[in-house]
Amino acid sequence: MTHEPLRTYLRTFRRRTCLSQDEVAFLLGSMCGTSVSRHERGHRVPVLGAVLGYAIIFGANISELYEGMLGDVHEAMQPRVRGLLRSLERQAKSGVRDRKIAVLKKLLSQKGKAI
Repeated sequence: MTHEPLRTYLRTFRRRTCLSQDEVAFLLGSMCGTSVSRHERGHRVPVLGAVLGYAIIFGANISELYEGMLGDVHEAMQPRVRGLLRSLERQAKSGVRDRKIAVLKKLLSQKGKAI
C-alpha cells in the first residue's frame, strides 16, 4: 500500500509542539486560532508570511508541512513542463537552450520534491 500524503501536516507538527491553535496564531501575529484551524484542515491556504512562520515555529521545511499540496502542484505543472520542453527541443541548439532543457528534465524526474 502506498502512502498518500496529507495536503498539509500543520496539525501533526503543531501537536508535536503541544501548542494550541490560539498560541500558534499569537506567534504568527494577528491571526486567530480559527485561521490556524482552517489552515490545518486545508480549507484555506495561508499567505507566504504565515507559511514561513509555521516553518519557523515547527522547525520544519515547507515541503514537510505541505507535502500533499506540493505533490498536487508538481503534478499540475508536469503537462506545462513537457510542452515547454518539446518547444525548446525544436529550437536551434545553444547553451541557454540546453540549460533550460536540463532544468525541465530535472523537473520531470522529480516526484513532487522541493529542489
